[in-house]
Amino acid sequence: MPPIWRRIVPRSVRLRSRLRLKNGRWRLATPDRVLLEDVIVPEFLGKDDIRRMLDVGVAWYTRTYPRLYRGIEYHSIDVDPAMQRIAGRHHHTLSMTDLATVYPADTFDLVVCNGVFGWGLNTADEVARGLEACANVLRPGGWLVVGWNDMEGRRIPDLDALAAVRFERAVLPAARADHVVTSTPYAHRYDFFTRR
Repeated sequence: MPPIWRRIVPRSVRLRSRLRLKNGRWRLATPDRVLLEDVIVPEFLGKDDIRRMLDVGVAWYTRTYPRLYRGIEYHSIDVDPAMQRIAGRHHHTLSMTDLATVYPADTFDLVVCNGVFGWGLNTADEVARGLEACANVLRPGGWLVVGWNDMEGRRIPDLDALAAVRFERAVLPAARADHVVTSTPYAHRYDFFTRR
């Protein structure tokens, strides 16, 4: 049985307490989403060489992301067919490991893979196949942002070694580092790479 406060406080009120209104849109207010939307995304919006991007993984709180990445041609994928209804017009239902079935080589300047490793692609082999698929659709020098939870049961095994096959760590100027760990109970972190 859920705690009493969950039964008394309506779900809509509980949800609103985790939201923030920004630019006329409701957005998730967790520290990891705030970092992504207020620091990481603006960094890429300011780069002239970022024209096409792929967002791997769709959820209700990413519904406004086609507008968030204004000025960049926004594409998204998710394995769940139900996400098609909330995704943007350039959306495909497929696994990250199958990107080559839809996108030719060197299609994107930026791939954001947030909440996929450890939440669907869980083994070293699956992560390696996902990274390889991203490298194939990114242009040389293109950026890969990997967001994941650095906690038991969600941790990416040997991320650095797996990524080093096709990527180099890169310092994101806005973050002043090649990775950032947020102050969340699930230790969400972002790692930044560029394709060789």
